[in-house]
Amino acid sequence: MILTQELQAETAAATAEEQSISVIDLIASGGTGSVVIIGILFVLLFVALYIYFERIFAIKAASKIDDNFMNQIRDHIVNGKIEAARLLCAQTNSPVARLIEKGVARIGKPLDDINKAIENAGTLEVYKLEKNVNVLATVAGSAPMIGFLGTVIGMILAFHQLATAGGQAEMGALAPVSTPR
Repeated sequence: MILTQELQAETAAATAEEQSISVIDLIASGGTGSVVIIGILFVLLFVALYIYFERIFAIKAASKIDDNFMNQIRDHIVNGKIEAARLLCAQTNSPVARLIEKGVARIGKPLDDINKAIENAGTLEVYKLEKNVNVLATVAGSAPMIGFLGTVIGMILAFHQLATAGGQAEMGALAPVSTPR
């Protein structure tokens, strides 16, 4: 009795060992279509990660501003040094500095003109900060569809193998067990 249980345990362990397959072997056993679809998904993954981190770093860099910047601009304007304020804005590489520069350049003109200039500059700065976000949205929308395409192709191949196996529903016909390396 104990010998039979040990034999069953060894058989179950051997069966479990036979059924294990690595991810690479699983992808390769899917054929060319599987390799192409997984390759496309990995390319999309790397594109999405690149754009994500590039935008994170760009937005962090754009959000940094010197605490004394606005105080210096105010001091220059109060003292009548408009050109010094414009020069300071030109030397500071940030979206806020570019917006302030548009406003300072129009000092003395009607308030509506100043507001319009700052709004237009703000629109351009937002456009710069949103660069490549549309590509990220396209990747986010298309990657699941490509994954679904792979699933559908796999299902079609499984049903085709089932049909060519004589219509018998055996797991070995659909998913042949490979031996471990």
